[in-house]
Amino acid sequence: MTVIHVIIAMAMALAPASETPEAPTDYQALETAKFSRPISYSSQHERAAERTAKKAACDLPVVDRWVFAKIHAALLIAPDGEILRIVPVESRCRELEIFMANHLAKYGPKAGPQSSGTEPLWYKTTMNFRWPE
Repeated sequence: MTVIHVIIAMAMALAPASETPEAPTDYQALETAKFSRPISYSSQHERAAERTAKKAACDLPVVDRWVFAKIHAALLIAPDGEILRIVPVESRCRELEIFMANHLAKYGPKAGPQSSGTEPLWYKTTMNFRWPE
């Protein structure tokens, strides 16, 4: 993960409230984000996520010798499909939250996010990670 990716993710997550609607407090109440095609995610991304979590010594659940991480985020999507803001939901691994925000900032726009509103609306999404213990 490069410094520029971290800066982009943080800028998107910390955009001034006057320019965008306030981040939602009830993540579960949000509609699930829809994309016209799948967001790019390959084995190299999985390995990068694993390295990120291991380096940060994240406390993640282990089931049958597999480490699992489920990272949620709220996305603010404009009517034209532009992702305006990404706000990860607090998990047990801040570094994976940043990884997810960077990944969505880079690959999300290419997947064609869809909005059902005439104004920017908040949606939810989840990325699942797993690797052997």
